[in-house]
Amino acid sequence: MKKNLKWLKYSSGVIIFIILSISIFNYKIDRLGLFENSNYLSNAAKTLTNGNMIAGLKNYDERLFQELIIKNLKVKNDAIVIGSSRSMELRKRFFLKEETYFFNHSVSGASLEDYIAIIGAYESIHNYLPNTIIMGIDPWIFNKNNYQNRWQTLNKYYHYELNKITNNKQSNKQNTINIDKWKQLINYDYTVESIKFFKLLLKNKGSTFYVVKTTEIDDSIKETDGSIHYPYKIRNSDYEEVKQAAISYTKGQVYSLNKFDTLSNVVIFEEFIKYLQLKNIDIVFFLSPYNPITYDLLMKEIKYQYIDIAEKYLINFAKQQNITVIGSYNPHKYGFTNKDFFDGMHSHEVVAKKIFQSTDIKR
Repeated sequence: MKKNLKWLKYSSGVIIFIILSISIFNYKIDRLGLFENSNYLSNAAKTLTNGNMIAGLKNYDERLFQELIIKNLKVKNDAIVIGSSRSMELRKRFFLKEETYFFNHSVSGASLEDYIAIIGAYESIHNYLPNTIIMGIDPWIFNKNNYQNRWQTLNKYYHYELNKITNNKQSNKQNTINIDKWKQLINYDYTVESIKFFKLLLKNKGSTFYVVKTTEIDDSIKETDGSIHYPYKIRNSDYEEVKQAAISYTKGQVYSLNKFDTLSNVVIFEEFIKYLQLKNIDIVFFLSPYNPITYDLLMKEIKYQYIDIAEKYLINFAKQQNITVIGSYNPHKYGFTNKDFFDGMHSHEVVAKKIFQSTDIKR
């Protein structure tokens, strides 16, 4: 009996030691920047805000990166973009003067909470807001079932700003623990990726990005204004492959649009916009089009009617508030075709360029 008890204690100790070692390893490596230990991500933000284009930055927490960008800004931005990956190719030179300070803060799968949090970061860190805020608004921000929760990285800025928007009527929840984040410390897949990432850091002497002088390289690139360029395979996508991707996009679970049967978040969205307007912020709504193949297939389905309902709501609300709306979820309004996209919902840069250059919002 004593032998069995001794063996049980020994086994338990070994298991606890292994779990603890894995947790410490994942915490220190911090591949996604979940625990703010990512020196490489901080260095990337500093390099970018120092006026350098960077390439090779992949698989990181985009929200944390935006926070680091804002913290390291060397200038006071006149205009910014907040939106999803569908707004990431919007570049300063498409519509702004050279002397304008601009940054594109778009993050993948952006939700309304992301918009509020990024604005909150500006007010909390710098105590100012850019004069112009361009919102790349996707229909899913009004879908309570969009399952977007990556904004939790910026939790403290979200609640900081929400209290300002609602005149401190909201409860103070910024200390809410993000359980999903801490679960990653013992997640098998996350550990495997951390090991790969550690090997990459060793190989590249601690760096996972590099400075570039041109966008003519086959890699993911961030320009100094925060906008992105994709690798050559995406930039030069095959039209037939894109067509198949556009059709496939409409099958099964459509990105963040399932169970979209009512417009949610309208009250807080309108309070947010009115709060910004009270601060004399110039707001622009940017509605990025879907691939026409995807759009036509979705519009045939009653369950996706709220894409069109969301656009009509935004147009009507913008008219009431004297806000400029550019773009449309409907690509046919601008004559876009399959060749202007690289999948069902992401366009090539020509789309944003054409939309913004055809609209008189130059500043």
